[in-house]
Amino acid sequence: MKRIEQLQNLSREHHHSLILAQKAINISESDNAEAISEFCQAIVHDYPDAWKVHFAIEEDSIFHLFTEAFTGTGQKNISEAKQYTEAASLCHILKQEHLAMNDYYQQMKAGDYSVLGEFGTLLKKHTRMEERQLFPLLEEVMTAAELNKVFQLSQDYRKGD
Repeated sequence: MKRIEQLQNLSREHHHSLILAQKAINISESDNAEAISEFCQAIVHDYPDAWKVHFAIEEDSIFHLFTEAFTGTGQKNISEAKQYTEAASLCHILKQEHLAMNDYYQQMKAGDYSVLGEFGTLLKKHTRMEERQLFPLLEEVMTAAELNKVFQLSQDYRKGD
């Protein structure tokens, strides 16, 4: 799916998250305890530097923007208000899913690998919602300055990589 430049980094990461999600689902369904353990340990190793950073970028730029934008100023027209309401609602759902995935990470970190399939299923659903619903909406309603802020924050969070 073609994405505007400012969202391309996040969108590329979504491609990787779909691969991770499907692999988590497949390995979970294999009932191979060794493969499940190894994959969960890989997720635990990568999660803080990859997925927690990705979630933080989304939360601190996109989600924060729609939470802030909708709590204060009135929109220009009914159509725009509806789009902002939809974006704010999606952001709320997606934030809750970030929290749930963080919980799954904590469980895997503690050695509970039984959540691998649930983690994969949620990550797949979550990523698709962002790509199919949220990002197209963002491209319609966000100003160039707002999109540039998302891009810049994405760059700033990754300077340490």
